[in-house]
Amino acid sequence: MTPSASSGSLWRQVCRRAVLPTLALVASVGAAAQQPQTASGWIEKASGAGERHSFVADVVYEQGSHIEALRLWRDVAEDSRLRERLMTLSGPQREILRTSETTTYLMPSASGRLAQRYSGRSIGLPGPDEIERLDEHYELNVDGDDRIADRPVQRIRLAPRDEFRYGYALWLDRKTGLVLRADVIDQDSTSVERFLIVDLEFRDRLAPEALDPVLAEDGTSFDRLTQRVEGDDEQVPVQVAWSVTDLPEGFTLQTDRAQTLSNRETPVRHMVFSDGMATVSVYIERHDAPNPLEGPMSMGGVNIHARTLDGVQTLVVGQVPAATVRRISTSLVRESDSNATGQ
Repeated sequence: MTPSASSGSLWRQVCRRAVLPTLALVASVGAAAQQPQTASGWIEKASGAGERHSFVADVVYEQGSHIEALRLWRDVAEDSRLRERLMTLSGPQREILRTSETTTYLMPSASGRLAQRYSGRSIGLPGPDEIERLDEHYELNVDGDDRIADRPVQRIRLAPRDEFRYGYALWLDRKTGLVLRADVIDQDSTSVERFLIVDLEFRDRLAPEALDPVLAEDGTSFDRLTQRVEGDDEQVPVQVAWSVTDLPEGFTLQTDRAQTLSNRETPVRHMVFSDGMATVSVYIERHDAPNPLEGPMSMGGVNIHARTLDGVQTLVVGQVPAATVRRISTSLVRESDSNATGQ
């Protein structure tokens, strides 16, 4: 199913807010004097040491049949302040700029749905406190040595214990813990998304101009969209209780807030569920258009399920099997009424 022009407003906003899922993996690096002996130890090395390395990397990103080449500039200052620039090297020109406070997207105005390529947001490594619970829903295995971007790596596999989550294969740089390759694997053992660093150069620091955008900022040819990272003190209190009555085992509610999206007059309700590895977002807003989104949609490994409930549009999005978003979507209920948009 493809969203229509009149009904795809929330779809486009959701997709534009998303950073390329693999950026979360690139950001998770660390160093340790002693090499881990277990899969969970390797995941902790990759995710627990923080954001310490500045580098330039050439990346191949595959989502379904779509293949794209990108370059990533990443700079971490001594005070741990982050600046990042991601630019496409193939296909239409696009840039994503990220700091600790904002994310900015630059893309051709006519490209429209091209931004949907970055809608997953689900590949990310759990923090040290969450790694222990992964074993309840994934079988974690050390899978041998390999080489990526001319660097020795350790292969790690996470096999799902049920049909409600994908599997993962990770190639971790043995020295730093940086993820040099990540595959998302479906129930048929097929890779539905792949991130691969093919060239990597560590730097002490990057020149400030290397993090500046190079695409034209002419509004007639490029759209520029900037979103602030919302802290806990900036979240809008929710007014109405929504709940999922049949949540797949292992997924827990992480956040529930009314969130303001760019170019929208009223907040959209945003709920986030996670099992420590996979993440599912639920977006809720009032919808008065004649052709709301309805039913399943997919793009690569990202699955979406949309419903309308008494004039309220709900959209469940995640890099999880279709059965997961369908189960969450069909069991989403509103426990009280309100006139507040998206609440």
